[in-house]
Amino acid sequence: MTVDDPGASGHGTAYPHAMDVFRRMDGLDALELMKRGETPQTNLSRWMNFTLEHVARGEVTFAMIPREELYNLIGSVHGGIITTLLDTALGSSVQSLLGAGRVATTMDLQTRFHRPVTVAVGKVFAVAHVVHAGRRTATSEAKLVDAQGTVYATGTSTLMILEDDPR
Repeated sequence: MTVDDPGASGHGTAYPHAMDVFRRMDGLDALELMKRGETPQTNLSRWMNFTLEHVARGEVTFAMIPREELYNLIGSVHGGIITTLLDTALGSSVQSLLGAGRVATTMDLQTRFHRPVTVAVGKVFAVAHVVHAGRRTATSEAKLVDAQGTVYATGTSTLMILEDDPR
């Protein structure tokens, strides 16, 4: 199944939102569509230029190339940006386990910063996996690494699993 993308503006013809794909499909199948570029990207992922690099049941890897426009006042990528990348990976690792009509939403999120991320670091990868998945909650953990495996941040999240009602 291929879903049309409205393009960078998001205006014009009414196209489905990425969430609509997750409402209709198994989470892993929807993430595989996303990886192949066959489902709409969220505006946030597009602006931050997140890419889905790897997906399997219970694990995902999202990546980002640091840009100076994402810097904080001290000259490194803002912690909120790093946390957003980790949160995307943490939630998607859980979503990869869920069937159609089930969604996961973050209940709590913790990020620990170990090193500053700058343009000089190059592409970074948020590697996440599910630690526990129950009927109503799931826990996942992630690390943010560069191409050599140096750890820049780590994160954990507990997510609530909901039966989605598209109304």
